[in-house]
Amino acid sequence: MIRVSAMPPHGSTSDVYGPAMGAVPRTLAEINAVWLSDQLELSITAVEVDEIGVGEGFMGQLARVRLESLDAGAPASVIVKLPTSDPGGLFIGEMMRVWEREHCFYRDVAPHMEIRIPAALVNLADPPCLVLEDLAPAVVGDHVAGATLSQAERSMDALALHHATWFEHPLLPTLDWMPGLDDPSILTLRDTFAMGWPLFLERFADELPERCLRWCERFVESIPAWIESHYDEPVTLTHGDFRLDNLFFADDGSVAVIDWQLSMRAPGQADFVYFCANNLTVDMRRAHEDDLLARYVAGLHAHGVPSDAVTVDSVRQGYLEGLVFYAVSFGASLLTIDPANPRGGALFETLVRRTFAAVEDLDAGLALGFDTDG
Repeated sequence: MIRVSAMPPHGSTSDVYGPAMGAVPRTLAEINAVWLSDQLELSITAVEVDEIGVGEGFMGQLARVRLESLDAGAPASVIVKLPTSDPGGLFIGEMMRVWEREHCFYRDVAPHMEIRIPAALVNLADPPCLVLEDLAPAVVGDHVAGATLSQAERSMDALALHHATWFEHPLLPTLDWMPGLDDPSILTLRDTFAMGWPLFLERFADELPERCLRWCERFVESIPAWIESHYDEPVTLTHGDFRLDNLFFADDGSVAVIDWQLSMRAPGQADFVYFCANNLTVDMRRAHEDDLLARYVAGLHAHGVPSDAVTVDSVRQGYLEGLVFYAVSFGASLLTIDPANPRGGALFETLVRRTFAAVEDLDAGLALGFDTDG
């Protein structure tokens, strides 16, 4: 915990109270009351900075900042989000423009959202910095532990509402900063896969099904053609990282969604695939994935998506294909993992094992035309 007062003692010349006190922080240690007072237009006398979400995200620094203020209406706490300081994460994040995307999301999209998201109290682009509403006492999910059935069902209901709200929405084509399936950055997966896959095999090859690894190696070369085959499908606003560590569950039954760095225009089943493959224990997925898929599709239809535009069969096909895509993506994602971060390592290993188990259980490679044995 770091505690910083807003004003120095009279006559103090300490570096703690130097010009940097009013600068945009680049690290959590640089967050201070002077800067927050200016940004929030409040009289903040002191702050306490507690790092949170350690290892839960791979591209950011996150802190809950408790505020002491002379203003009766000041929030008790806010969340400050900064880019990662990890070189691997910075490389991937800059390549994918994740900080630009979240800045633009809060500028252009947030006012039109139907599902619950934290309000952006400060939204800076250069250098990137977000100060967000603290969603406490809503409870964040635990990706490593996996979703309860209630959490999974509530998540599907929120996802269906969100995707239906933005289904073929006229605002989407005007958001030139938001990638679509044709964005060149998506195709960089082949390059990052080539860099990360040898490390991935060194770490996981002995414990993952051989045929699933071979499916990944075959599929990565056909990803451009595979993506192009989906160009004509109806799109919505996808989250891109729809997982429990980004979902807050409130007592009133609502689900709030954070972290919009990977938002894009794409078919909605991408978010469904990621949630079911990664956020459920293997046993939970096996028992409930069909029911959750049907619930998601029924929710889309209930919120106005035409029944012939998205069907259970079309989402199931997307689910199978998407499982292999996400399995491939882990070869690239390994580059963003800080080996000194035990929570991040545990989360990554959990994602890998659950996804590859789903690929194996469902013979997902067959949906892409590959042989049974890889």
